[in-house]
Amino acid sequence: MTEKEKKTDLGTLKINNEVIASIARNAALQVDGVENIKNNLIRMMLDFFSKGYNNKGIILEIAEGDVKVGVTIIVKFGVTIPDVANIVQENIRTAIEEMTGLTVSEVNVNIGDIHSVENAE
Repeated sequence: MTEKEKKTDLGTLKINNEVIASIARNAALQVDGVENIKNNLIRMMLDFFSKGYNNKGIILEIAEGDVKVGVTIIVKFGVTIPDVANIVQENIRTAIEEMTGLTVSEVNVNIGDIHSVENAE
């Protein structure tokens, strides 16, 4: 599925999966302690052959208005990882639901790396 389609009184509204992935990405990056989103090339290739959708580290499964999201983040050194992950989950769920009207049933957060001062040099 490449887009979510919704009929209205005035016509049809289509929300492309790239838009939903972009909402999730931006919501995750707004969380203090998140350095970046990690793009997993192997996962992208595997998802290409499955029913999922993968764009720049955001994995989506959408069925009948229900969205499942997967994201792999790079956190800043020194943060409390579970706290950051919980906020990422809530930010993504809230942003997608408010902006698209879709229901988010899952937001799975993977910690892919830690960004430290040594990594920046």
